[in-house]
Amino acid sequence: MLLENKITTSEKRSLRVLFSISFVFGCCITTVHSEEAENSQQLQLDEVIKNIQSTKEKLLRDPRGIAMEYTFSAFKDPTGDFGFQGDHRVKNVIKWPQLYIDATGVNVEDGSLFHRTSVYDFMRHRTIALDRPQQKAVIYPARFLFSSAHSIYYKNLHYAEGHQLYRFGLPFSQVPTIPECFSSGNYQVVGIEDVDGETCIHIQHAGFDDIWISKEHGFHVHQRVVTYGPDQPRQFETLVLSYQLIDQKKNLWVPMKIQRKEYFGIDSEAELHNQVRLGLEINVTKISIGNIDESVFALHIPNGFHVSDLLVEEKYYVKNPPFDGAVGMSTWIAFGLIFVGFIVVFLVISLSLFKRNRTKL
Repeated sequence: MLLENKITTSEKRSLRVLFSISFVFGCCITTVHSEEAENSQQLQLDEVIKNIQSTKEKLLRDPRGIAMEYTFSAFKDPTGDFGFQGDHRVKNVIKWPQLYIDATGVNVEDGSLFHRTSVYDFMRHRTIALDRPQQKAVIYPARFLFSSAHSIYYKNLHYAEGHQLYRFGLPFSQVPTIPECFSSGNYQVVGIEDVDGETCIHIQHAGFDDIWISKEHGFHVHQRVVTYGPDQPRQFETLVLSYQLIDQKKNLWVPMKIQRKEYFGIDSEAELHNQVRLGLEINVTKISIGNIDESVFALHIPNGFHVSDLLVEEKYYVKNPPFDGAVGMSTWIAFGLIFVGFIVVFLVISLSLFKRNRTKL
């Protein structure tokens, strides 16, 4: 009996040791699996970011160049922020590293024509921008305001992916463009979801930002919803409504119809929260790849324009040599005619006096 009790006690001790070892081993395994899951999650997010970068690179830096025309309009504008009557028409031509923009429209305030043209060089980080109705030109050591604003197609993609660094005054480099919104490290892949028939990868910064990446159409940001924080109103959202495949070999898809909604701010009245302050829509009407007319990048400042050259902090007017020559020629002709007239008058008077004197004699 005593021997049995001893064996039992020994067994109990062994069981306790085995349980302790198993518990510690189990905790280690759980920790390893947790770290592997986190690493897998991070790798998955990194892969998604690389695919977004690849899409952006195709759109911005295709060596053949891309030309597009689109309309830009407001489908909701209760505060009158849009500022244009009807459609705002824009033409973009991009062949790295230059972006040509030509935007036309009609101002709401006075019905005057709006027409601005600019060329931005991504690598030199320099803009030449023309306001044609006002006959003004600006040479600017960065993205000039209306140059940036009227590349609205790319701007909407920037809003979808996060502001690009060059918009804050830094030039582009050869490093692939990065969706800066992912640099904080707070984003996680939630899973694969369906957004109105579009298969998307859902990425989330919980309580602040939800991004759905299209798996079917070239890893464009299909939808994004940004809020002021957990359980707070929306700031803005973007949604791509249609795509078009413009290069099958490179699987290059481009968004053809994009909507962006900006909401009343958190400091506005509570009943306005989550109500749209400005709803904008882009409709691409024409797009082509290759055969770019590169002469558009040699933007000529027309004669008579007032120029603000901020590279050298100078202001001047562009003069027209042919016009100046024409003015000079006409001035000489006028002086010549006056001189001939003077000679004729002098001769007439002299002849009249001569005849008078001769009669007296």
